[in-house]
Amino acid sequence: MVSIVLKVLVALIAIAVLVLAIGLSGASFFLWPTNLSDQALKITPEVLAELQKLKEERKFGEDKKTFYPGAPNEAIRASAQASVDVIIQSLVTELPANPRRSVVLSTFKRALSGLERHDSEERDQFLIYLERIMSIVGVTNSGELLNVWRYGFPYGWFQRA
Repeated sequence: MVSIVLKVLVALIAIAVLVLAIGLSGASFFLWPTNLSDQALKITPEVLAELQKLKEERKFGEDKKTFYPGAPNEAIRASAQASVDVIIQSLVTELPANPRRSVVLSTFKRALSGLERHDSEERDQFLIYLERIMSIVGVTNSGELLNVWRYGFPYGWFQRA
């Protein structure tokens, strides 16, 4: 009896260590699915115009609402803005032909995998822009993709519990 309990305990600890290692290493982001709970989106000319308006906006400057001090210098600001603008342009191009939530999330995932060079403040600001994009196109949640990218774990699952 003690042997079985000990084996179960060791197995649970091993699973916990594995989950922690996968989360901290960033591997969970690359494994995270973008097509679960897929849904059709209503992409109208107005939606595309809103995306274009966001694309034309100057990004990564000081934002007092979110306490973001702005990018440390113009080169970082311009690089971060270009990354968001590429996402928006990709969605403007892809969504009319394939208006799906999975298209939005897979576009985010491709772009986010290259943003590790930015500081935490810029990463947090990226999330704000991605949430604005989601709001414009009608995606209500990222299926924890954004939490997994930023923190390594689907923390939203724990908040609902």
